[in-house]
Amino acid sequence: MVASALKTMLEELGCTVVGIAARVPEAEKFAQHEQLDGVLLDLNLGGEYSFAVTDMLHERNIPFIILSGYDVEQLCPKLADEPQMPKPFDRAPLEAMMLKVFCGQGRREKRADAGSPRTRGPQKTRGELESAICLGMTRFEQEYMGRGPHDVQATLLNDLLVVRMKGVMSAAEQHLVETQPPEKGRDLLKQVRTQMMESARKQIDSMIQVITGVKVRSLHHDISTRTGEEVVVFTLSEEPTCREVSRRDR
Repeated sequence: MVASALKTMLEELGCTVVGIAARVPEAEKFAQHEQLDGVLLDLNLGGEYSFAVTDMLHERNIPFIILSGYDVEQLCPKLADEPQMPKPFDRAPLEAMMLKVFCGQGRREKRADAGSPRTRGPQKTRGELESAICLGMTRFEQEYMGRGPHDVQATLLNDLLVVRMKGVMSAAEQHLVETQPPEKGRDLLKQVRTQMMESARKQIDSMIQVITGVKVRSLHHDISTRTGEEVVVFTLSEEPTCREVSRRDR
């Protein structure tokens, strides 16, 4: 979910994304065989540390930036001096670090056009931001909750983001509600949904921050066991900057 949002951001900055690796073996294949100008690497890939990947990147002299919420110095002291961007991260600092690390003078091999940093990609319109958020939340529901919504709408109101999803309840959740006393079934479902939302809070916040460019201050969540409608409200640190819709966009 976060990787997909990050991929979109990188493409807007003019990068060509070779691929996304969700597990260490996949990352090792990229590190060993692909022609790479740089790598954004999480230290935890599918519950396994990616230290072997950093060794491969060092051997091939491929620069990388560690994206992690861990204390890298304690976790792996030999990586303490590597460029690091803590999660969740802001778009502008990451872009600046990428230009420095991937296009810097320290590279042994540089692309012919690396001397002129790429300009920032076009800013999204409000509608494009809302569409990207809908896609990200749909992926979250599919991957974490086991079922994607029938319909999803996202609305930005200044520094408030409201996501409304319909048809999110799985067959197991519907069975739980139907076979339990009304209040007990409702409360159990709400508790499970809230717990799963909180367990994935870092990923959700990172995804929203990558798309909007601003941090999430708070998250509020509720679901109707009668209609199967789920509402998630995000309070953002500030109103996202959006591009005005031009005649060509219309």
